Amino acid sequence: MAYGLIASLLPGFAAAQDLSTREKRAAWLTEQFCGAPTGSNAKFGAAAALARLALNPDDAEVIDRITHFYDKVPAGSNGQQFSYPGVAWVLGKYWEKFTPAQRDHLKARLKGFNDLLGHGTENHAIMKGAAAYLFAQYWPDETGWLRGTHTSAQLMETARTQMLAVMRSLYDKGYEENLSTTYAAVHLFPYYALYDCATDPEVKSAADAALHFHVTNLAANHFGGLVIPPYNRENAPQQNTYRLGSGYIATLQWVHWLYWAEAQNRIPVGEDFVRIGENQYVVYAAVSDWMPPAAIDCLARGQTVPYELTASAPSFGHFGTSPGFWGTGTPGTCVRYVYRDKLYAMGSGFFQYYPDEFYVDYNAFGLIYKSPDKYNYIECHHPYWRSNDRTWRGKNSPFMQTAQHKGTAIALFNIPTADPWQGRGRSSWQEYRNNHFKSLIQEALVRYPKSIDQKTEAHGWIFLREGDVYIAIRPLKAYTIDANYKQAGPFDVVRSAFARTGFVFDIATKEEFPTFEAFQTAVNRNVPVVDWDQFSVAYTNVSGDTLTATWNPPKYDVPKGERVLVRPEITVNGAEVPIDTTYPVSKSPSVELVDRVLRLRTPAGHLEVDWRGKVPKFSNQ
Repeated sequence: MAYGLIASLLPGFAAAQDLSTREKRAAWLTEQFCGAPTGSNAKFGAAAALARLALNPDDAEVIDRITHFYDKVPAGSNGQQFSYPGVAWVLGKYWEKFTPAQRDHLKARLKGFNDLLGHGTENHAIMKGAAAYLFAQYWPDETGWLRGTHTSAQLMETARTQMLAVMRSLYDKGYEENLSTTYAAVHLFPYYALYDCATDPEVKSAADAALHFHVTNLAANHFGGLVIPPYNRENAPQQNTYRLGSGYIATLQWVHWLYWAEAQNRIPVGEDFVRIGENQYVVYAAVSDWMPPAAIDCLARGQTVPYELTASAPSFGHFGTSPGFWGTGTPGTCVRYVYRDKLYAMGSGFFQYYPDEFYVDYNAFGLIYKSPDKYNYIECHHPYWRSNDRTWRGKNSPFMQTAQHKGTAIALFNIPTADPWQGRGRSSWQEYRNNHFKSLIQEALVRYPKSIDQKTEAHGWIFLREGDVYIAIRPLKAYTIDANYKQAGPFDVVRSAFARTGFVFDIATKEEFPTFEAFQTAVNRNVPVVDWDQFSVAYTNVSGDTLTATWNPPKYDVPKGERVLVRPEITVNGAEVPIDTTYPVSKSPSVELVDRVLRLRTPAGHLEVDWRGKVPKFSNQ
């Protein structure tokens, strides 16, 4: 459904206004959130303050609220860490609006927090680090930071070193919370704050380079505003459309909407949108001075499709489990393969698992197709990480191996009886799966939306059509279709309840086959060839390419701190597809980040960020 049609049908929606440009959408967002609460120590209080000050820089009430923002935090406790960069941003952008007494009052509160140089997860680290750096910049000659232990010079030097290490590491190995539908948006706003407020040219340029990396990554890896799998840390399901009362959805989707609304179906509803606090991350993007250049916009709008893209993300970084603090993650922990067409996209890849690490919200495989429906994607997984309640999250498994070539994929499942990682990982993570330590669920699942336009089953295939997109799914063993799988939501679930099983996927469009029936006929000409002894599957797709996947037995029993490779042997048209052990951050014809140089080649021009030296160099052609 076209953006303009939604606007005409739903006059109460934001689209009833003129939101045709990014600037107009940013202005609308600012207006919506200027009335949001700026309460004491509130997670998003600074976002609301920035919105109000963008409309009225002389708003004395907001300045007073930020002055007293942390007054109710008990002595010896720290502030809300998600608020730190926003408060630092308000101070830097509206410094002259605060009286010296107001600045001193807020400074005294900030000195009482001892976590400003701490780490936590990746997003926690950069929120605190960016704020610490800016606080030291604003008050360069102070003592008593971190409850009396640091001078401003010490605070700035440590924060600067840590933040530059993280930002530089993006150009070496990417980041672990890669494309998270929640936390990618959190990663952006500390860099917006640094870009807008840092006075050191090196730090400002580094923040600029970090934003170029992140937003290019978003632009290359979405279809219609939905992130293409694999991606890490999915806290809420993605939705292709938004309706009043839809509730909390993936926060990152609103950043996509602000930047590239014309490339998706989603529009916000004022009252409902503001009510959900997590949506306020997009306010930071709306008020920032940083905006994507034309080449990134061109990439996001799909003007370089079709393309194949490979990418890599590093390890998470929990103390004693895997490296990761301050940009030290091990490359190649998640290796991605994405194919993006103008009517669909498919993504898969492989993990090199740390058995004691955090994978309960990772998504390993999926395909997305053009549709006006709320849900327009198909997913395949084995219920392992959250097997106790079968919640449809943690959609990856060490007993699943996937091969893909463009719009064709083979997913293999080889599920043992007992969990080889019983008792491994943080106890709170084990609680999601510990009921099945002795008896793993031996079943592979595929879910597709109930709203699909057309479905038929023939000759062992499940055929789906949505508009001009044709999809074929072939379970390798007997299956059932469960229309009442509660945890899957408004989806039908294909269930293949075997220890060793799998699925073949093939996609085409009306450009290739004039009718859905012609596509089915083409698919039926090539039955997948399965060798169960070797657990190898070969399939020749409707384009004539032959993809083969052969199960590669993982070495599950490794000491803490070592990785387990979970990937099949793959051939395409008889040629082996090796692992690129250089683990490029991103590589495709239109965008690549290799050897610390980010390059975009698009019809809108070429963009390059070269960070091989101390300071990144930018060029646009």
